[in-house]
Amino acid sequence: MSSAVPMRSMLSACFPWISRLISLAAVVVLVGLMPDIAGIDPSQSILRARSGQQQLLTPEALASIREDLRLDRSATERLIDWLSHALRGDLGVSWVDGSPVFDSVKATAKTSLLLVSSTLAFVIVGCLNSIGYAVIQWRRGRFEQQHSTLSSVLVSLPEYVIAALLILVFSIGLGWFPPYGWQGLQNLWLPSIALALPATGLFTRLLYDSLKRVFKEPWVITWLSANISQWQIVRFALWRAMSNLIPQIAMIVIGLMGGAVAVELIFSIPGIGRLILGAAKSQDLPLLQGGLLVLLVISMAISSLSLLLQRKLLGHSATNGKLISSHSAFKFTQSNVKRVAAGVIFVLLASCALIASLRDPFAIQFMRLEPASLAAPFGSDAIGRDLLARVGGGMISTMKMGVLAMLVSLTLGLAFGFLTRYSQGLIEITKGIPYIVAGLLVAGLMGMHPNSALIAIVLVSWAPLASHCASLLVEAKAQPYTHLAPTWGTSRWRILRYYLLPYVLPPLVRHALLRLPVITLSLTSLSFIGLGAKAPSPEWGLLIAENLPYIERAPQAVLLPISGLVLLAVAINLLFDD
Repeated sequence: MSSAVPMRSMLSACFPWISRLISLAAVVVLVGLMPDIAGIDPSQSILRARSGQQQLLTPEALASIREDLRLDRSATERLIDWLSHALRGDLGVSWVDGSPVFDSVKATAKTSLLLVSSTLAFVIVGCLNSIGYAVIQWRRGRFEQQHSTLSSVLVSLPEYVIAALLILVFSIGLGWFPPYGWQGLQNLWLPSIALALPATGLFTRLLYDSLKRVFKEPWVITWLSANISQWQIVRFALWRAMSNLIPQIAMIVIGLMGGAVAVELIFSIPGIGRLILGAAKSQDLPLLQGGLLVLLVISMAISSLSLLLQRKLLGHSATNGKLISSHSAFKFTQSNVKRVAAGVIFVLLASCALIASLRDPFAIQFMRLEPASLAAPFGSDAIGRDLLARVGGGMISTMKMGVLAMLVSLTLGLAFGFLTRYSQGLIEITKGIPYIVAGLLVAGLMGMHPNSALIAIVLVSWAPLASHCASLLVEAKAQPYTHLAPTWGTSRWRILRYYLLPYVLPPLVRHALLRLPVITLSLTSLSFIGLGAKAPSPEWGLLIAENLPYIERAPQAVLLPISGLVLLAVAINLLFDD
């Protein structure tokens, strides 16, 4: 009996690593079989990429490509051959230009890591300022009145839009920085800021929520009554808050690696995200496999280190039932001012949609890029369509898809978060896949399905919620009442219903609501690569993509959809700010 316990404990410790290996292998196999599953002949894309001439797609040229790359073999044979070489450190050569894949991936990975490192420096500076302000407010007794509207605004802004605005202001307007390229440190500022602002907003919001919960824990009152230094209380509170957020910090870092794809495209940065995107478009399978493999290994390494660090910070309290903390209840704000402000925003958005429903978003009625007037309150787009009709008309479909994706992601995150022993590898793998790459994989496997963008976003959006759920679950199980409940004869169902879910659900739902603008704009941003809505749909992402070239003459066409999502984020933040 005594030997069975260590054996069970050893098997339990091995499950996450088995899950990681299985998930990594599944993704590599899926990528390897993508052309065959989708029924695509990669030789056509490869020939186009090599020659750039459509008229060269002759049967003889295609046969030569297949023979040169040995595409006549079955997909299984090609995959086994690639894996056997990969285990020896050989990732093959590019199907398009014949260059070694390992060299290309190594060079682009260094560039992306440098970009992410500089981004993290900006994030740390922003977070330190936020922490300092929060501590000052707590010492003054005003911490409960502090709210995070700014962080919600930052989270609701996608990287590619921030990048475009930064280029408009600091490159075109002021001429301080080059708009694109990768020649020196001057090229590092704008892309780093574009990546850092949403990440800083997300992390400061999560940290604020965690600190708010920690400062309500019983030990704070006890320590204050014992005349313990406030700075010592703050130091321990930060330690407690950070221990809960370590997996979320890892998620943000991993998200920077994946989310840099759009920024690398806009600024023409030779990073690994841009490499993977180009390989997926050209169906350069060895390059796609090698880039994804490196990206996913980095993701797994960061996530594994974060779990070890979290256990180190929590110490024995995570397993001996001596971690005492409070959990928050899910409720709306008690402030009438905040309720009214949120209500006004929702009414404003609904009114815009209602008025737009009475107008035609497809008819060409005005001069192109016409300024605002009584006939067209928001002006017109590049071909003379009413912007009010298009912005308002696209609101309902955009919001509906975003809410649906958020609800499905929350459900999956909750389910997999409770099963991390078996799903840890899947969570880490999923967090390492950029949503743009996920969209390309879904399109490659399913074709241009109307719901391809929704499926792709759901496939990658549940993982951060699952990671957060797992982190909260560690704390919930370490509470004294949860730890002792089985000795009282409490059933597993009652422990789940009355102890675990009330602890996990409120912060997880708030996290999901916080991600709603991000999920929605991730859906819309897939329009940039043709996976979202198609013209002439007034969907917001397509509006932004269509009107970005004219942002100097008609900035409202880009700013109005973005403002709608910012207002949505602010309204949600105000509703749950208590």
